[in-house]
Amino acid sequence: MKKYIIFDFDGTVINTNDVVIASWQEAFRTYLGHEIPESEIVKTFGETLWTTLDRVMPGCDQDAVVKCYRDYQSAHADELVKECEGVKELLKELVKRGYKLAIATSRAKATYQEYADRFDLNPYFDVVVAMEDVTHHKPHPETVTTALERLGAKPEEALMLGDTRFDIICSSNAGVESVFVGWSMTRIEDVEAAGCKPTYFIDKPMDLLNIITEK
Repeated sequence: MKKYIIFDFDGTVINTNDVVIASWQEAFRTYLGHEIPESEIVKTFGETLWTTLDRVMPGCDQDAVVKCYRDYQSAHADELVKECEGVKELLKELVKRGYKLAIATSRAKATYQEYADRFDLNPYFDVVVAMEDVTHHKPHPETVTTALERLGAKPEEALMLGDTRFDIICSSNAGVESVFVGWSMTRIEDVEAAGCKPTYFIDKPMDLLNIITEK
């Protein structure tokens, strides 16, 4: 029986897609002199900032780029960041049913906490594993295995919800069944084309209840 539900954060719990894309484009305009196709940014969803920077802006002043990115994101969060529709209702129902919940994210802890405070998410999550809590980031399993350890859970007792291939591979590497969510910008076809096969797929948050009820 599944007793623990682990959530990715960006694009799964909170819709940060628009502000992440806009923040990257601001960094690219500032330090490269041009924007890049939006589809290329979407492919980076799930990575840490530093991982993406190593690949797309090698040799740059990473601290300066990250400051540019985060300053822009902070300045535009109020207009661009929203709750993922239906997720809060799912969280409430899961807690009501006695499930223990965790966040497993590649986002920095401070910026995660800003959004958690803003959207009143703190009451729902028993454990938060952020970028600084692990040495190896998604798709390495450490983010999920750390969440399991803090929850006191076995892999077979948990499910992991995510919206990128990094989430699905991380979950699989940790021995945890995965649920790909259909309300973000990443398409299931792109995830499967990258060699990732989630255990389940759901279109809407409350659809998760059908899976865990069957379990």
